[in-house]
Amino acid sequence: MSFTFRRSETVEQHEYEKQIHDQQIKGESNEDLESDFDAKMKVEDKNHDGDEEKKGGIFHRLKEQIKSSFPEAIQDIKIIKSMTALEAGVKKEISDPTIFPEVEKVAEVRRGIELCPEEQAFLAKRKVKTREAFARYLGLELESVHPDDVPTVSFGGSGGGFRAMIGTLGYCEEMRRAGLWDCLTYVSGVSGSCWSLAAYYTFGGASMTKVIEHCKTRLAPYHPLSGEAIRTILSTPGGARTTLGPLIQKSRSGLDTVAMDLYSVFTTGWIFFQDDPASHPGGYAKKEVAGFQRSWYRLSSAREHTDSGAEPMPIMTAIRHERPWKDWHDSEHPFKDPNPSADDDDEDNAWQWFEMSPYEIGCDEIQAWVPTWGFGRPFDEGKSTMQLPEQSLALLLGLCTSAPAGPLTSYIATISRNLPPGFLGNSIHSLAKSITRFWGRQGTEEFQNHHPLHACNEHNFMYHYTHVEPGQGRPPGLENSPRLHLIDSGMDNNCPTYVLMHPQRKADVIINMDASSDVQKDTFPERVAQIGGRRGAKFVKRHDIKPGDDPKDPNRFDGLYAQVYDGVPCERPETVVDSYGRTVENPPADVYPGDCTMIYMPLLPNERAVADFDPSTAKFSGSYNLVWTPEQVETLVKVCKANFEDGEGSIKDALHEAYLRKKARREEIPLQ
Repeated sequence: MSFTFRRSETVEQHEYEKQIHDQQIKGESNEDLESDFDAKMKVEDKNHDGDEEKKGGIFHRLKEQIKSSFPEAIQDIKIIKSMTALEAGVKKEISDPTIFPEVEKVAEVRRGIELCPEEQAFLAKRKVKTREAFARYLGLELESVHPDDVPTVSFGGSGGGFRAMIGTLGYCEEMRRAGLWDCLTYVSGVSGSCWSLAAYYTFGGASMTKVIEHCKTRLAPYHPLSGEAIRTILSTPGGARTTLGPLIQKSRSGLDTVAMDLYSVFTTGWIFFQDDPASHPGGYAKKEVAGFQRSWYRLSSAREHTDSGAEPMPIMTAIRHERPWKDWHDSEHPFKDPNPSADDDDEDNAWQWFEMSPYEIGCDEIQAWVPTWGFGRPFDEGKSTMQLPEQSLALLLGLCTSAPAGPLTSYIATISRNLPPGFLGNSIHSLAKSITRFWGRQGTEEFQNHHPLHACNEHNFMYHYTHVEPGQGRPPGLENSPRLHLIDSGMDNNCPTYVLMHPQRKADVIINMDASSDVQKDTFPERVAQIGGRRGAKFVKRHDIKPGDDPKDPNRFDGLYAQVYDGVPCERPETVVDSYGRTVENPPADVYPGDCTMIYMPLLPNERAVADFDPSTAKFSGSYNLVWTPEQVETLVKVCKANFEDGEGSIKDALHEAYLRKKARREEIPLQ
């Protein structure tokens, strides 16, 4: 299968990823495997009745099917054994409240723009911690800092694949070292940055250092969708259950499996793959286990760190493509084809931002939310009708991080070959045969404003929300659609500014780390203007500094590592320029009520930290490269830490200004 060139990458990055791909699929051939397979299966046959073999029993049929469809199982016959009863076992477990306590509760839709009670309780506790941290960070006497004067500070990480994931970890690790992390109330991400946050709040145990070290051992030499990675996951104790269990649950709820579901569970499964030091200190991949959790990872588990206010609240993001009701294909489907082409779109369509926190998943534009533990269930009239366990974090991350799945088509056959025949009714094997129609010729970034081809199927919690009497018509629009399709929010804006500017969160300072591929092209003013216009805020860059021309100059980007934008309330414009350069009608959104300072931290080169390294163009740092060596991880982290240090002075100045602004407002003293 050929590799498609993507315009966000350099030719060198494209060629590097192609080389990695060719290396990863090398040896995945079916040739010369049958005799080896038969030899291994004879050992198993000794424990079975010979009559069953003659009669074409299930074991014999399984063997014959696997010979043609599952050749890589030769390398680890344990996979077949564990998969045989997997579906039945998972279907039984998902009803067990001792494993999933939430199955005893009915989830209900909450309406309104207000923050949920759990988030409000978090804010009250976090405020105590941030006051102390803020005073310490700025060198102020704690007694002199009034609680109401402490600015609400938020951090956002951009999209950009593993470059963004590692970049977010590097910046956040340095923020923690410097004392800024404890000043944050919210941390949010787009696409690749969501992996960072999810890892930090789960297996990372609130340690950036632990996650960074994990990345150095996990992100090479295998691609997450390579046969070696998949077989390693599926052959470890509990690996098949924690990886494929969420797909079985999803199928049980009535949803079809699509390509992106596979990308979700195997990519996150590999990134989160843990070594068990208790069993084998210093072990290696073949003896590793898929985490220590009794069930799969869940976003709500982050409450361990947020309920007490000890850590900032994480918010992952995804978007939904909305179109006016008058343009819907029929009463249940916005589009004629769930995978439409760009020709099906028009300028009236818009993106709705959905947010995922440990407490709720929802959208302020439709003012509807469900408990995080209840997302993924079927709903009717505002209540869940099937009480399933919380959807796995892996599947949620698949919604948030779909853009880096560009090379998915090149690996889908490998995924198929590593799953037994009959799994989920052979739907995955059928999917592998027709996968090419899911993707446009130009790859993920060319989908532009149309409903992306890789959107997963999710139950719509607003389905039939309004109760209607017999004979009455149902309100048009979202309530008629049984499915919800969410995708990577980087398709609309590559920074999570929109959710951080939720009017009830009252962010005074937003720090945006941008690991986009175009950070040297001065595109951020357009991005912040787009979201600011939706929220009724105008952002103006404070200093117009240009980089030097000499790439070897260590001072080339001085003054650009932390760029300050002043945001003030304004009338919402009737139109905005979207991410694709089109002037479109301004989508509806609640207006942000006050001033907001934006600190923009682009992931720029830093000659003082690492000479001759540009994070945007280095061959291994393309947005679609999902294999990073320990040295490459360390190189990027080193640059991120140096960039933060070079911009920290501007950050402290902006925080102090926000503090004085709030203090003056409280004391009603005019600022000079």
